[in-house]
Amino acid sequence: MLKLNQKGSFIIMFTLSFALLGTFIGFTTDFGRSYLQKARINRLVDGAAMAAAKVLQGQVGLEAQATRAACDSMVMNGAPVVMTGTGKCEATQGAPFTVQLDFLDIAVAGGPPMRHVQVTGTEPVPTTFLRFLGWMVPGDYSTINVAATAQAAPERPLDMMLVLDRSGSMQGTKLAALKTTVNEFLDNNFTGNDRIGMVSFAWRGCGNAAGGDDLAANICQPDVPLTLATSANINMLKNRVNGLDANGATNTMEAIRTARPPLAAAFIDPNRLSTRKVMLLITDGKPTAMRRDNNAQCKQNPKTGAVVAAWNNGNFPNGCLMDANDSNGGYAVRRPLNLGSTTTANGSTIFLNTISCFRSLYDCNSGTNGAMYEADLLRNCGFNNSGCAAAGDHDVLVFAIGIGQVTGTANTSFDKHARCMLARIANATDILNTGNNTVQTINTVCTPPPPSYADNDSYAELRNFWPCGAGPCINSTQEKGKVYFVDQTGDVEAQMKQVFAEIAAILKLRLTI
Repeated sequence: MLKLNQKGSFIIMFTLSFALLGTFIGFTTDFGRSYLQKARINRLVDGAAMAAAKVLQGQVGLEAQATRAACDSMVMNGAPVVMTGTGKCEATQGAPFTVQLDFLDIAVAGGPPMRHVQVTGTEPVPTTFLRFLGWMVPGDYSTINVAATAQAAPERPLDMMLVLDRSGSMQGTKLAALKTTVNEFLDNNFTGNDRIGMVSFAWRGCGNAAGGDDLAANICQPDVPLTLATSANINMLKNRVNGLDANGATNTMEAIRTARPPLAAAFIDPNRLSTRKVMLLITDGKPTAMRRDNNAQCKQNPKTGAVVAAWNNGNFPNGCLMDANDSNGGYAVRRPLNLGSTTTANGSTIFLNTISCFRSLYDCNSGTNGAMYEADLLRNCGFNNSGCAAAGDHDVLVFAIGIGQVTGTANTSFDKHARCMLARIANATDILNTGNNTVQTINTVCTPPPPSYADNDSYAELRNFWPCGAGPCINSTQEKGKVYFVDQTGDVEAQMKQVFAEIAAILKLRLTI
């Protein structure tokens, strides 16, 4: 019987093992070198993407300048490249390192699409051992192509109007939490390229001029116009917030009307075309007052247009205010803009018609409609702004924060119908209840009231002009906003901080990779 030459077999096996070990070491060496190069290219493209995005400003037409900034960033970080065309950089010495810039339009809420930049760097890394793989497997293994990609977008500037409720029911914990959290929001989230304005409201939506309601004004002005968010202006805004006092009714309608012109003007300002337009409303309940615009309206039932005998007197050339109370069968009150002497119209019909028009969209008389109507105009840019007339230009993003107590009973400041109204103001599909982190859909909160509601208010205007039974009750041609409900029986300040953190994350498109 023949025996194998064990010594020869050992030499063969040792030789093969040594070859495999050498190949493994070689592969490790080549791939390790490639890994280090990839880490270097990652750093280069990250910096180049940031530099390009800052110059690009999210707009079309600055691609060449953005490419120049990317190439310059590469040079500053040790890569000898030169711009060879829009979207291209190439090495001037050493390895044939190439850089490709692609420009992408990304849709975002609150304005036109943002132009992002994507930077890809590619470099062939020579191999030492892998090239011998060609002896066994056909192919060119003399280099490994190493690539890395980074994408960045500029932080998009904002034009934002704060609309803050300072009615009497806001006194105490609610107003204190509003002041603290709005101030923190202003401190931590804005740059000098942003603009922020403010409207506070109670009886009027005319701000808090000279420490009190600007009651005599015909056309309301904001407390603070849209102002660049410099350190000095942020401090000024915070001082105005800190100076708010809680007193009076809740004229949500006129407050939104006052916030609309500055935002509409931003759409046709050539320096603000790419900004995000935003309204942020904070309130603690349903509207309890509204503005009427002329003498004729001040003498009419606001819903039907019929002349009301009790109001068929006096002269109100600039209009008046109306509010309502459901005690003793219900009544509505007409007041001059300066809150002079009042005239009362009694009866449940005038009461229900008046409060219906506080909230109304389009079903009130003489062109004066309520809070939902003014919000609809604002989301459409409104105010006869030709810059927002075309379809797809409805780019005002609305956030609404309601502070109250979860309840389903009638005559409370924040029953489900008040939440329904906020959802319609914001054009939101749902409401986040921050007290227990649950979500209610708009179809849930906008259902008809039960027959047991003592005020006999059907809240029909909340469900007009949209198909609740056919899906989300929103305007699909407009930006979809967000609504948050803060439970006042819990930690109001902590809940509001949670809300503002989410809003900040949505609003501020930081430079990202």
